Amino acid sequence: MFDKSKKTSSIEKSQKVESTPPPAQRPATPSGQTTTIGPSIKLNGELSGDEDLLIQGEVEGNIHLKEHNLTVGEQGRIKANAFARTITVRGELTGDLTGAEKVTITASGRVRGNIIAPKVILEEGASFKGSIDMDAKAEAPALKAAPKSQSA
Repeated sequence: MFDKSKKTSSIEKSQKVESTPPPAQRPATPSGQTTTIGPSIKLNGELSGDEDLLIQGEVEGNIHLKEHNLTVGEQGRIKANAFARTITVRGELTGDLTGAEKVTITASGRVRGNIIAPKVILEEGASFKGSIDMDAKAEAPALKAAPKSQSA
């Protein structure tokens, strides 16, 4: 009268459906951590990587973090062109910024350069001199030389 095999298979099917987790958001880094360049570090050259980066020191050159986030901390002093998924500037940055998703300049941030990103946030108090292109499909630019220091 009752077929146990049919009952079991329908229960197994419903359990499989229920136990399948929804697609998770991909973490920014495999470990979910951020690498920090400390305030006493000075770096000159090409910087690229496959994880999020917080810069509190001085960097001159080019920064390329294709699928990851770049944060210039309050103590960060950057003279570089930068490409990342999102870029947040809390310190000083001279150079062009390309954010695949978003560029944010906080109230303590100072930027001299051009910005290309689909979303741009300039907080009240932020300092910015340059142009903004809110291109919906910001692509990694061909790396070019870092901006040269300007004498005052």
